[in-house]
Amino acid sequence: MGFLDSLTGGNVGKAAAAATKKNRTLINKFDRQGQGIINTGEARSSGAINKAIAGYDPYTSAGRDATSMYSNALGLGGDDGTAAAQGAFQAGPGYDFAMDQGTQAALRGASAAGMLNSGNTLTALTQYGQGLANQEYGSWLDRLQGLSSQGLSATGGQASAYGGLSDLYQGTADDRLGLASNVVQARMGNNNQLAQVREQQSAAKGSFLGGLLNMGVGLGTKALTGGLF
Repeated sequence: MGFLDSLTGGNVGKAAAAATKKNRTLINKFDRQGQGIINTGEARSSGAINKAIAGYDPYTSAGRDATSMYSNALGLGGDDGTAAAQGAFQAGPGYDFAMDQGTQAALRGASAAGMLNSGNTLTALTQYGQGLANQEYGSWLDRLQGLSSQGLSATGGQASAYGGLSDLYQGTADDRLGLASNVVQARMGNNNQLAQVREQQSAAKGSFLGGLLNMGVGLGTKALTGGLF
């Protein structure tokens, strides 16, 4: 078989063809491994960024609620909004505690003075409650505004993280495009090499057949001419 291949040109390009096939396997392996690396990197990075985004959620949620309540307190939510803000303020533990402590102190003082049920005591309690409400309401609005600002800052942090996520996806898209381009170029080169091998093999076979034909023509001519030509 080896001798026949030598005669017919069957050995031409065999080593090159085998190498080309091995190269094709390596190219495909490179493509799969490259895609796997990109996928793993993207998944880990996006997971970390999404975790960071989720970490802001309690602050953005509290900020939204505070902004809504602050708007209601300023009258921007209409009568219903104003009523909701006043109800939330009065139900606050700080206000209730301060009112309870102040009222008890006033009652103890009036009781010690023997004026527990006097009109002056009731007036004093009313004035105390009104003054405390005005004072605490302003402080409550300040706290709402602070919480709203905190939520705004947290929202900015999330927006920045989303920008990082967008950059990550753009980067991996570029990596995929670059990998695909390299693989396509490698495959084109591989195909060109294989085509050259096929052409060499075809040329070798053509040369062998041409030689046989010429030999046959020569022998026939000699036979016809009695060996003169």
